[in-house]
Amino acid sequence: MKSENRLKKRKHFNYIYKNGESKFSSFVQVVFIKSKIKPYKIGFSVSKKIGKSVVRNKVKRRMKEAFFELSENINQNFNYIIVAKEGIENLNYLQVKQEIKAVFTKAKLYDEKTN
Repeated sequence: MKSENRLKKRKHFNYIYKNGESKFSSFVQVVFIKSKIKPYKIGFSVSKKIGKSVVRNKVKRRMKEAFFELSENINQNFNYIIVAKEGIENLNYLQVKQEIKAVFTKAKLYDEKTN
Protein backbone atom coordinates (compact mmCIF):
# COMPACT_ATOMS: atom_id res chain seq x y z
CA MET A 1 0.00 0.00 0.00
CA LYS A 2 1.31 3.43 -0.90
CA SER A 3 2.55 5.68 1.86
CA GLU A 4 0.21 8.53 0.87
CA ASN A 5 -2.79 6.23 1.42
CA ARG A 6 -1.96 5.32 5.04
CA LEU A 7 -3.40 6.90 8.15
CA LYS A 8 -0.48 7.26 10.53
CA LYS A 9 -1.19 9.81 13.23
CA ARG A 10 -3.28 9.21 16.33
CA LYS A 11 -5.12 12.52 15.84
CA HIS A 12 -6.32 11.39 12.40
CA PHE A 13 -7.59 8.10 13.82
CA ASN A 14 -9.32 9.94 16.69
CA TYR A 15 -10.94 12.43 14.32
CA ILE A 16 -12.40 9.65 12.17
CA TYR A 17 -13.57 7.67 15.22
CA LYS A 18 -15.24 10.77 16.70
CA ASN A 19 -16.84 12.24 13.57
CA GLY A 20 -17.15 9.25 11.25
CA GLU A 21 -19.96 6.86 10.50
CA SER A 22 -19.55 3.14 11.10
CA LYS A 23 -20.92 -0.13 9.78
CA PHE A 24 -20.42 -3.62 11.17
CA SER A 25 -20.25 -7.18 9.98
CA SER A 26 -19.59 -10.25 12.11
CA PHE A 27 -15.82 -9.81 12.33
CA VAL A 28 -15.09 -6.37 10.83
CA GLN A 29 -16.12 -2.78 11.49
CA VAL A 30 -15.48 0.07 9.07
CA VAL A 31 -15.46 3.69 10.22
CA PHE A 32 -15.52 6.22 7.40
CA ILE A 33 -15.74 9.94 6.83
CA LYS A 34 -15.85 12.07 3.70
CA SER A 35 -12.31 13.00 2.66
CA LYS A 36 -11.34 16.62 2.27
CA ILE A 37 -8.29 15.80 0.17
CA LYS A 38 -7.31 13.20 -2.39
CA PRO A 39 -6.20 10.42 -2.33
CA TYR A 40 -8.17 8.46 0.24
CA LYS A 41 -6.53 7.37 3.50
CA ILE A 42 -6.89 3.98 5.19
CA GLY A 43 -5.96 2.73 8.65
CA PHE A 44 -6.19 -0.71 10.23
CA SER A 45 -6.85 -1.41 13.88
CA VAL A 46 -6.52 -4.74 15.71
CA SER A 47 -7.18 -4.85 19.46
CA LYS A 48 -5.00 -6.67 21.96
CA LYS A 49 -8.07 -8.83 22.67
CA ILE A 50 -7.40 -10.59 19.35
CA GLY A 51 -4.17 -12.21 20.54
CA LYS A 52 -0.44 -11.76 20.83
CA SER A 53 1.48 -9.53 18.43
CA VAL A 54 2.18 -12.32 15.93
CA VAL A 55 -1.54 -13.04 15.57
CA ARG A 56 -2.48 -9.36 15.40
CA ASN A 57 0.08 -8.68 12.68
CA LYS A 58 -1.13 -11.69 10.69
CA VAL A 59 -4.71 -10.38 10.88
CA LYS A 60 -3.54 -6.91 9.86
CA ARG A 61 -1.60 -8.27 6.86
CA ARG A 62 -4.65 -10.23 5.70
CA MET A 63 -6.91 -7.18 6.03
CA LYS A 64 -4.45 -4.98 4.13
CA GLU A 65 -4.15 -7.44 1.26
CA ALA A 66 -7.92 -7.96 1.08
CA PHE A 67 -8.52 -4.20 1.01
CA PHE A 68 -5.82 -3.76 -1.64
CA GLU A 69 -7.55 -6.30 -3.92
CA LEU A 70 -10.95 -4.66 -3.41
CA SER A 71 -9.71 -1.04 -3.54
CA GLU A 72 -10.50 -0.51 -7.25
CA ASN A 73 -14.20 -0.87 -6.50
CA ILE A 74 -14.27 1.06 -3.23
CA ASN A 75 -15.36 4.70 -3.17
CA GLN A 76 -12.18 6.81 -3.21
CA ASN A 77 -13.84 9.91 -1.68
CA PHE A 78 -13.68 8.72 1.93
CA ASN A 79 -11.10 8.02 4.62
CA TYR A 80 -11.44 4.63 6.31
CA ILE A 81 -10.47 2.74 9.43
CA ILE A 82 -11.01 -1.02 9.32
CA VAL A 83 -11.31 -2.50 12.80
CA ALA A 84 -10.92 -6.22 13.45
CA LYS A 85 -13.34 -7.82 15.91
CA GLU A 86 -12.79 -10.91 18.05
CA GLY A 87 -12.91 -14.16 16.10
CA ILE A 88 -11.30 -12.80 12.94
CA GLU A 89 -8.05 -14.57 13.84
CA ASN A 90 -9.79 -17.90 13.11
CA LEU A 91 -10.75 -16.93 9.54
CA ASN A 92 -8.68 -17.66 6.47
CA TYR A 93 -7.75 -14.98 3.92
CA LEU A 94 -10.76 -15.51 1.63
CA GLN A 95 -13.17 -15.25 4.55
CA VAL A 96 -11.51 -12.02 5.71
CA LYS A 97 -11.83 -10.65 2.17
CA GLN A 98 -15.54 -11.59 2.08
CA GLU A 99 -16.12 -9.89 5.45
CA ILE A 100 -14.46 -6.67 4.27
CA LYS A 101 -16.40 -6.73 1.00
CA ALA A 102 -19.65 -7.35 2.91
CA VAL A 103 -19.14 -4.44 5.30
CA PHE A 104 -18.24 -2.03 2.47
CA THR A 105 -21.29 -3.21 0.51
CA LYS A 106 -23.46 -2.67 3.60
CA ALA A 107 -22.09 0.87 3.88
CA LYS A 108 -22.83 1.42 0.16
CA LEU A 109 -19.18 2.20 -0.52
CA TYR A 110 -18.48 -0.78 -2.78
CA ASP A 111 -19.32 -0.60 -6.50
CA GLU A 112 -20.02 -4.16 -7.67
CA LYS A 113 -20.40 -3.21 -11.35
CA THR A 114 -16.70 -2.92 -12.10
CA ASN A 115 -15.78 -6.28 -10.56
